[in-house]
Amino acid sequence: MKLNERKSKTAPSAASIKEAAPRDGKNRRPMHRIYQIHASIRSGSLPNCSTLAQSLEVDRKTIQRDISFMRDSLGLPLIYCDDLHGYRYDGDVSDFPVFQMSSEELATLFFTRTALQGIRGTRLADELSGAFAKITRGLLGRIEFTWADLDEAFSRKTVKQDERLIKHFGQISKAILDQTETVFHYRKLDSDGAEARKVQPLHLGEVEGGWYLIAYDLERGALRTFALPRMSRVRALQSGFERPKDFDGAAYLNRSFGVWNVAGDHSRHMVRLELRNYAARLAQERRWHPTQEVTLLDVHGNKEEVRFEVGRLEEVLRWVLSFGSQAKVLGPPELAKMVRHEVRAMQKN
Repeated sequence: MKLNERKSKTAPSAASIKEAAPRDGKNRRPMHRIYQIHASIRSGSLPNCSTLAQSLEVDRKTIQRDISFMRDSLGLPLIYCDDLHGYRYDGDVSDFPVFQMSSEELATLFFTRTALQGIRGTRLADELSGAFAKITRGLLGRIEFTWADLDEAFSRKTVKQDERLIKHFGQISKAILDQTETVFHYRKLDSDGAEARKVQPLHLGEVEGGWYLIAYDLERGALRTFALPRMSRVRALQSGFERPKDFDGAAYLNRSFGVWNVAGDHSRHMVRLELRNYAARLAQERRWHPTQEVTLLDVHGNKEEVRFEVGRLEEVLRWVLSFGSQAKVLGPPELAKMVRHEVRAMQKN
């Protein structure tokens, strides 16, 4: 899909991609200038460096650099006609390659931007924002839209993180990249107080709006998962460590339904759940686990079987209970037993 040229209804701001093109050619953005060169050549007017420099209010060397970039980096079939003293395209150029954007690429652009909002205020976010800005600058000139335009069209519900978590994210992400051992105090969900931990931080992962650190706990000699909001007194040490070559943070998280994993526990459970009515229709729309498979049990879509393989079952239990009477556990037996026990305990309360 190619975005159409249009004028934004929203006034340009500092955060917008499109801004009014300056009249001074020396301040005109490179990609905007290059697109104008492209349009002039494509029109068949056979412009040369002198005429282009004059119309764009820059010197000839600037135009020569732009022409070289268009030919060598963008792969445009540019040739100079000695007899006609001008540039033309030696082949069909239907449009300018930099400004081609598919619907999938536009979605990627938006989701990349929204992902940065969750870690704003950290050094990593600043660095990623700089890289992101370089990418979007390549869209200037032909595509005219602002971030306000995108915000009107798309949104992504996210949990606003407090300042303490953002600070911890920045400290931990730096320790991961620098491979430095880190100490902090951590309070477990079932504990009344926090205890000191010394770890080798390996991976940060976001699960259901929450950020978690996967790290090698030096005292326990095993991998552990820590929720960033329950960490305090975070401090990177001078001592470094070698990151395990066989460690894959994303794969580690995918072993569980949520974030719970126990190092050394290689048990696997095939979860099978029958969902009915609204829960069955949700199963057709959502993917709760990477290994998820869904089988239609009713021609009207009112009954579905959902299957996926996980290690721990505690988080699956909470998920099953969220569907109430619309869910029936088909397996494993351990999960069915956990559901019965929890329902009895709820009745007592």
